[in-house]
Amino acid sequence: MATVESALFDSGRPVVIVPPSVPEPASALGETIVVSWNGSTETARAVSFAMPFLLKARRVVVLTVKGATVEGPSGEEVAATLRLHGVAATALTREDERRSPGAIILAQARELGAHLLVKGAYTQSRMRELIFGGAIRHILEHAELPVLMAH
Repeated sequence: MATVESALFDSGRPVVIVPPSVPEPASALGETIVVSWNGSTETARAVSFAMPFLLKARRVVVLTVKGATVEGPSGEEVAATLRLHGVAATALTREDERRSPGAIILAQARELGAHLLVKGAYTQSRMRELIFGGAIRHILEHAELPVLMAH
């Protein structure tokens, strides 16, 4: 985790985390992409860095989890902007009070057959994330697909 955090905070570049085994062939990496949208600057940066993948994807779903957002553009607004740039994007909003946002994001990505997840990292402070946990920690510990992240 320290290496991932160091790369995210110190490099100014996106980081792609790949689980030990990815069931799809590498050529499928960008066929279906889920963008986990929460309105944050960090997620906007991740989307910007992911544009080469998003432009080549057959399907992009901008996923918003109700109650896990900050003030910013809606998922529908982001999907509309992506469409203006030639990305085949749609918006989807989910709510589930029984599961954490990280669990909802991964479950939805699995249900959509995503090959790549795009996620902003550490919208909350590192200390808050360390003490209370958060979506990014859950995703890093449980993702079964590659995750492109940026801070």
